Amino acid sequence: MQFRRYLPLSILASTSVVLFAAEGAEILQPANSQQGLILATEQSRATVEQPGGRRKQLRLRSQEHLTDFVETRSGWAAAGTRAASNKQSIMVLEQSSAGLQRLPDPPSQTERLRAQPRLMVTADEIGGLAWLEGSHPGSLSIRTAAWNGTDWQPVEIVSPPLKGSQTGLSGTVLADGSWLLVWAAYDGHDDEIFWSQKKASRWSAPRRLAPNNLWPDITPKVVATKTGALVAWSRNDGDDYRMTISKFDGSKWYAPQTVGGRGAVDPQLTILDRKIYLLFNSASTASWSILELQPTGRVLRQASVAGPGDERPILTWTSSHQVGLRFASVRETTAQWGANR
Repeated sequence: MQFRRYLPLSILASTSVVLFAAEGAEILQPANSQQGLILATEQSRATVEQPGGRRKQLRLRSQEHLTDFVETRSGWAAAGTRAASNKQSIMVLEQSSAGLQRLPDPPSQTERLRAQPRLMVTADEIGGLAWLEGSHPGSLSIRTAAWNGTDWQPVEIVSPPLKGSQTGLSGTVLADGSWLLVWAAYDGHDDEIFWSQKKASRWSAPRRLAPNNLWPDITPKVVATKTGALVAWSRNDGDDYRMTISKFDGSKWYAPQTVGGRGAVDPQLTILDRKIYLLFNSASTASWSILELQPTGRVLRQASVAGPGDERPILTWTSSHQVGLRFASVRETTAQWGANR
């Protein structure tokens, strides 16, 4: 068995939560990109870039690091963490018609560590936030709070601390207004993908997204579609990690399907120009793969480009023949679309 053979250090780090982690250059892209905004971060600096070259520099406080970025009707929002006095908390910035403002911290922090904040966008505005919270990385709970435009609502615990880790949190708001969260949790043997949905103000009990298996399932990412949602994650088959996709119809998940080759890790789902793309690291070939997907998860076409495994690129444009990508260390590169095989 060699299930970590092609797993790069960047992915090993992302499967756990590290308190006060070092910050590196990163480019963030909204999961649903309609305006083409990009957030570039490095150290305690951040820049929001608009199509056409316009830029807005953000002043971050000491030990602040933005890790999530979304577009809204009147601008954008970004969430991240702030480290101070052996404690890590969550911070949220919002750019709207009223200007740039810092939202109050989500209430009721009871543990020293808050991590992996995920902005939940409802009707093209901030609807709330999901995050991990605990005393240390091995005892994290999953919590949420709704935002009414002025104040945070009471914190809800979606999944309490388990005997093992919970990490890889990803979330989206479906077309019917329900919230959907997915994450990886240790079940006593290995990591499995779990999910919960909030309908009519109540969260469903967390449960496995797919049948239990003997090998790790890690780093899920979810995006809403017109008919439900798609999730992608890395599933180990006892030899290598493979990219796995499942469709959600609003109430249940369909049987997972495997796409791509071996060593497939670090997925990112993006809607660009109203089309769904899955981007992931093909570590065995030192390249990044891009798949265009139907809402069902069926692969329409694919492309690949060589690039550093520790820098996840973003999609900048697509055409009938090519797709544009950008790395933190490379301004832009292109890949040629090929037919699905």
